[in-house]
Amino acid sequence: MSLPSQRRRQILEEIRRAGAGTVSSLSKKYGVSETTIRRDLRILEEEGQLERTHGGAVSQPDRQSQPVVAREKRKSLQATQKAQIARYADREFIREGDNIALGGSTTVSALVPLLANKGDLTVVTNGLALTNELNAHLRHNSAASILCCGGILRTVSSTFVGPIAEQFFRGFHVSKLFLSATGLTLKAGVTDPSMLETQVKRAMLEAAGQVILLMDSSKFGINSLLTLMKLEEIDVLVTDEDISPQFHEGLKACGVDVRIAPST
Repeated sequence: MSLPSQRRRQILEEIRRAGAGTVSSLSKKYGVSETTIRRDLRILEEEGQLERTHGGAVSQPDRQSQPVVAREKRKSLQATQKAQIARYADREFIREGDNIALGGSTTVSALVPLLANKGDLTVVTNGLALTNELNAHLRHNSAASILCCGGILRTVSSTFVGPIAEQFFRGFHVSKLFLSATGLTLKAGVTDPSMLETQVKRAMLEAAGQVILLMDSSKFGINSLLTLMKLEEIDVLVTDEDISPQFHEGLKACGVDVRIAPST
C-alpha cells in the first residue's frame, strides 16, 4: 500500500487522465476502504485539485492557471459594488491606531488601497494575496504593521488554512474583523463552501471585538455548504443599494445593523 500522499497523487493523475473516477473503483484499485478514498478526494478538493461528485470526483481542467484566474475573476465580479462597500467601511469603521483583521476575500481586498494613509495601523490576515496587496499599499507607512499567519496554502483562494492558521488567530484580539463569504440566507445565516476556510474564519470571529461583514447583494439568497455564522453573530453588515426589502427587513429583525453603501 502506498503512503497517503503518494496515493492521492496517483489518484489525482488517474482522474485527470480519465476525466473522472468513482469511489468504488478507486477503493478496489488501491486496496483501501471507500472511507479512505472519500477522505483522499475531500483533501484533493480542498486543495482545489478536483471537484467531488456523488460517488466520485471529476477533474479540474487547466489546473495550473486556475488559482490566478479564479481570484482575478472574482475581483472583477460586482467590482463597482465592492468598491462602494469598501469606501463606506473605511470611512465609518477604520481609524488610525486600530488593530483589525481582514479575511482574504476579494471583497475585503477592496479595502486595502484605502488604508495607505492610516497611521499606526495593525492588520492581521490569513490572505497571502491580500498580504502582498497590503505590502504594496502600506510600504511607505512606517507606523503600520502587517501580520499574516502560516499554514496550508489554499491556492484557489490564496489563503492560509489548517490548524496552524487557526491557532495563530486564537493568540490575538482585534477590535474589528472585516469578513466576507459566499452566501447569505435568512434561514442558514452566512455560508461558505470550504470546511478548512470556514474553520479559520471561525477562529478569526472568536478573536474579534466587532464583526463587520462586507457582502454585495448578489450573494443574498445563496446557500453554500457550511454555515460560517448565524445572523445574530453579525454586528454590522455593509452592502449595496440593490438589497431587497425582504432581506433588509429580515436582517434587521435578527438584530443585524444593516448599512447601505451609497453609489456616489
